[in-house]
Amino acid sequence: MRNFKHNWKKMMHNYHITIQIRMFGELLTSLTSSMLAPFLLLYLHEKLDGSVLLPLMIVGLQPLTEIFVTIAGGSITDRYGRKPIIIIALFMQVIAMAGFMFAESVWLFASLYVLNGIGHSLYIPAERAQIADVVPDEKRAEMYGILNTLSYVGQGLGPLLGMLVFAYEPALAFGLQACSLLLYLIVFWKMIDETAPGVAPTHDMINDDRTAPRVDDHSRSIVERTKRYLFQHQHVFLLMLCALPISFFYAQTETTFRLHAQSVFTDYLTVIAILATVKACLSVALQIWLIRVTERFSLLSIMLITCLCYVITSLIYGYSTLLWPLLAAQVTMTIGESLGLTRLQQYVAGIAPPTHRGIYFSIHGTHWDISRTIGPLLGGILFVQAGGAVVFAITALLLTLSYFSYRFVLNRHVSSHQA
Repeated sequence: MRNFKHNWKKMMHNYHITIQIRMFGELLTSLTSSMLAPFLLLYLHEKLDGSVLLPLMIVGLQPLTEIFVTIAGGSITDRYGRKPIIIIALFMQVIAMAGFMFAESVWLFASLYVLNGIGHSLYIPAERAQIADVVPDEKRAEMYGILNTLSYVGQGLGPLLGMLVFAYEPALAFGLQACSLLLYLIVFWKMIDETAPGVAPTHDMINDDRTAPRVDDHSRSIVERTKRYLFQHQHVFLLMLCALPISFFYAQTETTFRLHAQSVFTDYLTVIAILATVKACLSVALQIWLIRVTERFSLLSIMLITCLCYVITSLIYGYSTLLWPLLAAQVTMTIGESLGLTRLQQYVAGIAPPTHRGIYFSIHGTHWDISRTIGPLLGGILFVQAGGAVVFAITALLLTLSYFSYRFVLNRHVSSHQA
């Protein structure tokens, strides 16, 4: 026990205080949010008098909101710095979670979901840019992996605690989430300094003379300025498009797969719970090790492994009628996620100018919002028309195309820099 404490203190001493606070916040908020997530639809279903459509529409408001706010959030964090934006974002989420405790009407639920989506959209690019500010490039993938691992620790413990809380008092889960976010906000506010290497000038990112024409250049139309902006940031936009099949796959695992499992397994709730628990445990056990043993692999090699793992997982999800292949699929999914998602974050941090990290993470992260907005609808239509196997077969095909897209985009970027 004494050696464990010594090793833990030694490890924490090696991390910047910003990282230590982020680790604390990630563990705390992931625990309470995972207590809430599995039961949220059931809570809305009950509060809205048994409606099925309204809860789904309300839940879909958050990613839809994030599409419109995410890129703006990146510009704002580059302009005003990481700390104030993270504080504002956390405060918005505190208000939203506290409001859910007392909400009764559909309009109030919808408004709170939008507010929570705005807060989430502001928070994500700011916190990722902040990590890139304080962590050297060669350590970023491992750092993102550590934070993901802490998140999975919370996700492994949260659902069981959430089940107990919801059995006692459902509204209490929202209160616990609000309290954890508030505690994280206070600690962050008191202990973290600004990390942005240079807060951007007072004009907006899109009007920065390094990235787009000046506001007073009346000879250019809005379309021309937009084209130039897209051209100058085309690499990160292309990376975002390459990632769409990956986030589309996740959107199907979070929605369509539950319907598919219900049609295949009589005890589908148990199957889903077992798979979620196994996935969380595998991620905690393997993620950091996988990142370290592959740190010398090129990003293209990593994406080959990642897309192959996702293709295998998708096909097993679609065609397996037994539990043990689905358990094996959790292994391939963990490998793909641990390698691909963390290395992509490292890569985006590396190609972004230091003062524009927020906007780069915003642009790249938009693929999650797009897929989680339209993915469930498209998957649901396919599921009704053709069944779950077809949904995941098409998803596997898209993931295959994703690898070839990455190959083209990454090789093109290397060639352009060598020319």
